[in-house]
Formats: sequence, structure tokens, C-alpha cells
Amino acid sequence: MVGELNLLLAKLENRQSKVIDLSLDRLIKIKKKLNIIPKFKIISVAGTNGKGSVCFYLNNLLLKTQNINVGLYTSPHFFSFNERIIINDQKCNDKELLSAINFVLANDPESCLTFFEITTLAAILIFNKKNIDIAILEIGLGGRLDAVNAFDPDISIITSIGLDHTDYLGSTLNHIAYEKSGVMRENKICVCGEEIHNEMIVEQSKLKKSNLYIYNNHFSFDNLFPNKITHNLSIIQKKNLSCAVYALENFGFSEIRQLVYENGFFDKLFFGRFQIISKNPEIIIDVAHNEDSIKNLVNSISTLEFKKTYLVFSILKDKNFKNYASIFKSLRSQIEWFIAPLNSSRTENINQLSKILSENKFMFNSFLSIKEAYIHATNKAQKNDRIVVFGSFYVISEIFKDDYDGK
Repeated sequence: MVGELNLLLAKLENRQSKVIDLSLDRLIKIKKKLNIIPKFKIISVAGTNGKGSVCFYLNNLLLKTQNINVGLYTSPHFFSFNERIIINDQKCNDKELLSAINFVLANDPESCLTFFEITTLAAILIFNKKNIDIAILEIGLGGRLDAVNAFDPDISIITSIGLDHTDYLGSTLNHIAYEKSGVMRENKICVCGEEIHNEMIVEQSKLKKSNLYIYNNHFSFDNLFPNKITHNLSIIQKKNLSCAVYALENFGFSEIRQLVYENGFFDKLFFGRFQIISKNPEIIIDVAHNEDSIKNLVNSISTLEFKKTYLVFSILKDKNFKNYASIFKSLRSQIEWFIAPLNSSRTENINQLSKILSENKFMFNSFLSIKEAYIHATNKAQKNDRIVVFGSFYVISEIFKDDYDGK
């Protein structure tokens, strides 16, 4: 069954369509044909960075409430596709996924749907079958023309606006903000974590007649949690937690703030989000993969104790790493890079990475695989040193897949 699902997914991933260039017409047509109408409430989460963390905060907080069945749909995954569709903290099994995906495919005889559109419809079918109460749906690359946006949210969240996927979303922050604003609905609440580049979001909220609430304007971490507390949250995760809590409170869950205090959410870390997995040496893994998220990563490292730092890194070629590699010059720590290509056709060329690091006068070592790069970094690091693994979901997946138990 595992092999059957993987073969099907590999076949579907090879469909050559530019998702954002296409309208939602095909998806909506098949959605209507199959009469796929969500029987549950929907929280849609869009944005450039922070979507995954907000989704995980929402999911974990809702699971602490009474008698709520929660569905979570996110992407991409680290180790298995099953991670993308979760119900009450349990991944869907292969049989459920195959059944739902094949049902969609049987009603797409012209093979017009993209991979993400197929899996989004499959997720909604599974959630309906499982009788969930609330679904948390992470928007893919965009917002306005994203497959998830074919389903009307009861409340939406826009986490941040940054330059990423510019080939699809536009080359300016205004273009990208416009696309992300597509998740807003008339007379429905939209919670926004973007504090700076939000003029277009404000404008669109007025046109769409949505109810917009902006972080550090209408709500803030300090206002939500005025009691003096100790926590390990970065500035970014404070914002992400605040957006999740404020959205849920406005969704009718008045006890959510207390659940944060009672269940240790001020120290909760999610896999691959500035997560410390070892102390001696200190090893941090992070999915930072674009300019804003890498700036946030560097800022977070800068708040830590001074240590010799080894950066285990690779990235996809569409991320324009050349434009922001110099960000790492601000680190006080002595740094050394361990780089390698990824096992993906989209990987940045190792010669290009070497050239960029050379131009910035960084010390670096090149390897044939990112796993090999990681092993050499761990062998070289002393117990008082630091290793930071980052650059892509692929980086973390390739390094740690052998440790994954598949459960």
C-alpha cells in the first residue's frame, strides 16, 4: 500500500502546470461535479512565512478544547505525504489517501487538475468522511487563486508578506499582498500578522468588506498575555502564537488564552522551526528558505550565546540566495559553511553556491550530499560549538529521513 501511494504521488507531481497562472475554474467545476461541500468550519492561513507555525498553534490549541474534532491540511511535508492531512493529531493512512485521490482522479478525465488541487480536494473529502468540526487549511504558494481558496473560510489569517515565489505572485510586495488578500471574505474576520507591508491588505479588506485586525495595532503579544511570564519564544513565534490565539478567540473560543498558560505553549517548539535538537554541541534545525525567514533566523541566532557556528546549508535555485547571503556577515560568531546540492531537480547548483560564498569571503566546505555535509559538521564541532541546519524542507528531510520511524 505504501509503495502504491508513493508511485501515484510521484506520477501526479510530474504534472507540468503553473498553479498560480491558472484560474480556479477547473477546480470549482470538479468540486461542484462531486458535490464537495465542507460540513465543517474552516480557518484558512495564508502568508509568506509563519504559516506552518500558526497552523500548528491553531491545531494544538483546538485539541486542548473539549469535544472538538480537528483536521489539519499543510504542505510541504518532511518525510511522508501523510503528514499533510492530519485528524486529531493522527496522520491519514495510505488507504484513506489512495481512496480519496483516486476518486478525484476518476472525475478528472482530462487530467487538468494540478497536484495541489487534487490533494486539496482529497483532503476535504477525507475531512467530510471523518466528520471533523473545524479544518485548518494552509494556503499553498498564493491566496487568491490557490486551491484552498476555492473553499470559503469562516475566518482567515495572513501571517506575513515577503518576496517569495515572485514568478507566480508578482515582483513587488504590493503584488504579493494583493494575492494573499484573496483569502479575505465579506463580513468575516481576517487576522493579519504583517505589521509593515500591509497597505494593500488594508485596502483590500475595505473593498472586500472584511473585518481586519492587525498585529501590534489591534492586538499584541503583551496585550494578550500581560502576566509576567518566562518563555523561549522568538519575536516571530510570539507573533505567530498571538495571531493563532486572537483568531480563535474571535472564533468563539474564549478559554484559549488560559489554555496557553496551562499547557506550556510559551515553550512549545514545532519540528523544523528554530528547533534545538541537541545541546552538546548545540544543533538547531530550521526551514528558513527565503530572504525574510533567513533574516529572522540570523536575528534569532544573534540573541544566543556566542559560539563557533557551522552552517549546514543548501537551497532551491529559485530563492535568489545571492541577493541576501551577506545577511550572515552580521553574526558575531565565527562561522563556517558546509554545503551540498539537494536531491531535487530544483536544487541550486553547488558551483553557484560556492561562488556566492566566495564572493562574500565566507569559509566553506563542499560535499556531494547534504547528509554528508551534516556528518562532517557534527564530526568537526566541539561540544561547545553550534550547528545550524537550514535552507529548505528538503535539507531537513534528506538529513534526518533515516531517523524517521514512519509513524
